[in-house]
Amino acid sequence: FVPGTEASGIVKHVGAGVKHIKAGDKVICGGRSGMMQELVKVPSSACSPLPKELTFAQGASFSVAYTTAYHCLIERANLTSFDSILINGATGGVGSAAVQLAKAIGCKTIIATGSTKSKMEIVSKLGATHTIDLTETKLEDLPNLVKGWTSGGVNVVYDPVGGEVFERSLNSTAWGARVAIVGWASSIQPSIRTNYVLIKGLTILGCRAGESVRRGFQDPKVRMKQLHEWVAQGKVCPHISHTFELEEVHEAFSTVWHRRVVGKAVVTFNRKNGQVVNSVSKI
Repeated sequence: FVPGTEASGIVKHVGAGVKHIKAGDKVICGGRSGMMQELVKVPSSACSPLPKELTFAQGASFSVAYTTAYHCLIERANLTSFDSILINGATGGVGSAAVQLAKAIGCKTIIATGSTKSKMEIVSKLGATHTIDLTETKLEDLPNLVKGWTSGGVNVVYDPVGGEVFERSLNSTAWGARVAIVGWASSIQPSIRTNYVLIKGLTILGCRAGESVRRGFQDPKVRMKQLHEWVAQGKVCPHISHTFELEEVHEAFSTVWHRRVVGKAVVTFNRKNGQVVNSVSKI
């Protein structure tokens, strides 16, 4: 078994029928596993051009996080510049991507939760207007803080955390809010009281970026076109807090396990003249 779901590098060979990619092209590619190696074999449909504004490391950190955030915020929650938003797990890959997308959309109030002061300072630089360090703030105080920064609560919740963070986030919503469920990093899948959903007029949204494409509900080309435009405009760019050589892969996984990463971490291959020629994301 070879781990890794994202990679970025230079095409070495293409099949006889492939027309849109050629040897020498710089690309982003992905798969369910196997990306953490020097050479990978993938269908041409799994490849997309590496934006010229991104490094290989940034390219290897781009697709999963940003298409997930795009699916949740735009395709599901219909986020607009008039909305206020609460983004949980904002120090992670999909959370930090959501902060940047909310800023790109033009949201004036972007509230982000996460852990430790130093990490939340980075999240502020990525675009959050307000941050809540959950190592210093009691979860029961979350709704009052959020409502104090908004007109009675946020319009959208983006939650990849679950557990009590999710439950307190529901209490932080305005009437008619949209709640995007992204995952359960806490390993706790909370239950939702339907009477609360009814009384507050909430819309609960299950968000599966990949499955929505596989089932034909969303066009991936539309997503990538908008994301690439924002990259070109300098509005979004993956934050990479750690970069490791292949020989340091054990340290890489340990760093993720101990929650030291902000945004993404990558494992690199094939250094040439000090430059990364190929880079593979490992979270």
